[in-house]
Amino acid sequence: MMALSHYFGEDLSLDQEGALNTVSGSLSTRQNILRRLCTNPGAYLWHIDYGAGLPSRVGQPVREDATKGLIARQLALEAGIDQKSPISVTLVPSGMSTYVCTIAYTEQGEDTEQVFTFNQDGTI
Repeated sequence: MMALSHYFGEDLSLDQEGALNTVSGSLSTRQNILRRLCTNPGAYLWHIDYGAGLPSRVGQPVREDATKGLIARQLALEAGIDQKSPISVTLVPSGMSTYVCTIAYTEQGEDTEQVFTFNQDGTI
């Protein structure tokens, strides 16, 4: 399925002719994962349970097990991820009360594992 290309915290992007860029497949899934994990719960009026709010936790104690659980619960709601395949979440400290997150998952309809790494603040 095609979607508008949009990374969390950035504007929609345009192609050379000024039309909106679109994405599909694994890039779309990665953008959706990042958007879900970085959006604060309650930010979407019609989907108040959407989002993990990871950037809002910068500066707080990491609480690794609770954070991994939060991420796993949100990933279980993501349509682009094959929920029958294992999903792993790794957090590596990258400074005072912040971390780099690596998620390994299988995309819906694919056989190969995808690995996606991003910073807690939503940057890649």
